[in-house]
Amino acid sequence: MARAAKKSKGVPHGTFRQFTHQELRPNPQNPRRLFDRAQLEVLEDSIRKNGILVPLTVYYEERNKQYYILDGERRWRCAAKISDEASDPKAVKIPANVVDPPSKVANVLYMFNIHNLRAQWELMPTAKSLELLMKELEEDRDDRLAELTRLSVPNIRRCKALLAFPHKYQRMMLAPDPEKRVKANFFIELKPVLDLYEKLPKKCRAGKDRDQLIDHFLRLYQNGKIKSVIHFRRILEAHDLLSEDEDRFDEFLNAARGVATSEKFSIRKLFDPLVAEDRSVAGAQEVCRDFLKRMRKLKVSHTTKRAELRRLLTAVRDYASNVLTDLEGEDYVNR
Repeated sequence: MARAAKKSKGVPHGTFRQFTHQELRPNPQNPRRLFDRAQLEVLEDSIRKNGILVPLTVYYEERNKQYYILDGERRWRCAAKISDEASDPKAVKIPANVVDPPSKVANVLYMFNIHNLRAQWELMPTAKSLELLMKELEEDRDDRLAELTRLSVPNIRRCKALLAFPHKYQRMMLAPDPEKRVKANFFIELKPVLDLYEKLPKKCRAGKDRDQLIDHFLRLYQNGKIKSVIHFRRILEAHDLLSEDEDRFDEFLNAARGVATSEKFSIRKLFDPLVAEDRSVAGAQEVCRDFLKRMRKLKVSHTTKRAELRRLLTAVRDYASNVLTDLEGEDYVNR
């Protein structure tokens, strides 16, 4: 049972004033911890020409005697850079609405609301904020967390998958330099492969523990042997296709051992010959075309017998939504 959150004053409208960048601090609960330089340059150029046109939202923390940013950290970062270059803390005036300080939970939920209205955060910082929310509310149900944060259930599950990795790998996803940062999708696609290896005979991983397997696959990715994180799915697909075929399952085990113990082979080289991906995709496409063709002919939108049909169509919609989420995940290609 989730513990009820403490009542908060929330973030009502408050007073308005001007700040220098030195008077403000980033929100310690902001999941958006990664601000790539290239993405800030357009905003910075606008502020140089026109100043800050949209006020920030800030709150005052009595305990620290400090103002913190609820909304507008990108604008604040640009103002700080411009002011530092001019050696004048007053070079950019920062307009801000001052609101009542929220509780920790209200603060995080406010950040999630901004996330859903504006540009998407990197997934690992989102996961860290979700972790804080789960701890504070003692809540880990996917549907409840999705309702609170307005994240989709699949993204809630992705965040949980990232939180299952040791902190040293989480730090790789939080690296400030985008060139050194390992994309979260690498770990999301890797996790089910790691889970599979734990079920396979030990010879398939030649004594490697889970962290050693992670390091091995990370080297393959960084060295270009894994061109795209989507290729991890070929291992899973080959297992699903061949696990019931006694004659060919040894081929799968040999390929699994090869990719987990050597840095010479790519996933595609070892697993492409084992999978029938084209047949599976073609079959799925044919099923979709046939379904649409038949449904259009039936013309059931005005039927009076709706309950069971709506239940089945809802199930079809939900299943299709989950499949689309998987298919539309960014295919991070290792150039």
